[in-house]
Amino acid sequence: MKHLKQGILCLLLLCIYATASAQRIVLPQEPDHKKPKLFRDIPDRLPVSASSFLPLLNMKTGQAGSIHLSDKFIFNGTIVSTAMKYNNRIKSIVLKSTSHAGANLTISQITNPDGSITYRGRIVSFQHGDCFELKREQGEYILVKKNFEDMVND
Repeated sequence: MKHLKQGILCLLLLCIYATASAQRIVLPQEPDHKKPKLFRDIPDRLPVSASSFLPLLNMKTGQAGSIHLSDKFIFNGTIVSTAMKYNNRIKSIVLKSTSHAGANLTISQITNPDGSITYRGRIVSFQHGDCFELKREQGEYILVKKNFEDMVND
């Protein structure tokens, strides 16, 4: 009986060791810091008028659209997604660019409980190392250039 208990204990320890050693440690991949820059000719900060978003937010999926962000930056493309949520309190569109390869502009209009409107947005290309995020500073909307790795987790 004494040998049987020791044998079962050894078998149990062997099973635990076999399953524990079968687990592999997977390290996260380092981001690719050598991605080409898509917006290198565009300033790091672009003031944008909130009224320029309204025509895009009223478009339907499949329609061609464009937004004039500055004299040097016109974003042309096709609406690939539209969404309205929470009794139209949030309206969103995704404009896939035809003028900047791989880039998508996402804009959301949020109606706050007090009736005021806020906009959120970004321009991202997964093949490139730079992107833009829409921020509100001192009552004005500004597109701020960022590094892809700082804004998107793979």
